[in-house]
Amino acid sequence: MEYQGLTIDDLANIHALNGFFLKAIAGSAAEGFGVIARRRLSESQLSRLAGAPFLLFSFREQDHDYWQRVLADDPQIDLIDSGNPRNQEVERLQVAGLSFIWQLVRRNPYAARIVSGASVSWCERVAGLTLVNLLQRAATRGDLLRIRFPDEATIWRRLLENGISSQRQARFASHQSALQALLTRTPELQYNRMSAAACRIRDTKV
Repeated sequence: MEYQGLTIDDLANIHALNGFFLKAIAGSAAEGFGVIARRRLSESQLSRLAGAPFLLFSFREQDHDYWQRVLADDPQIDLIDSGNPRNQEVERLQVAGLSFIWQLVRRNPYAARIVSGASVSWCERVAGLTLVNLLQRAATRGDLLRIRFPDEATIWRRLLENGISSQRQARFASHQSALQALLTRTPELQYNRMSAAACRIRDTKV
């Protein structure tokens, strides 16, 4: 069976969303974002980091119980819920990111899983919603958007070293290593097919 990989337009949107994310969390130490903020990256370094071929942030795609609550017929806001997104930039990122993932899941769920590490079941549930319904259910969730690899200091150390290098090959290798980690740490992934797809992602950054 032939699996369609990411298109040039998909990668352009991923890079744009990553750049939006990095600017939206600038100076924030909340939810582990400080791993980036503490480095005080230059504009060029932020741009290089944003060029990773996967989303640097997540929508908790692997947290089944969390999404059960978000998508419940009669959703209730948890007492521990952190409320609305922490600022307007994060709120706009949440809308833009979910909109991108929603259309990608419907058009090419295989590619959506590569860039987000989402499970088949999560993709199927999201694909079954209208975009308006998905955004309405997520609108009040201030605890939805998270940094990718929240407990993986080694991955972030590499991303914040070689991943922002001015040397193209070093940067590409770091990004691909992180992508492989995303694919191999995700439940339900068909490893051989996903890995082959990751290898076919071209280095489009200069």
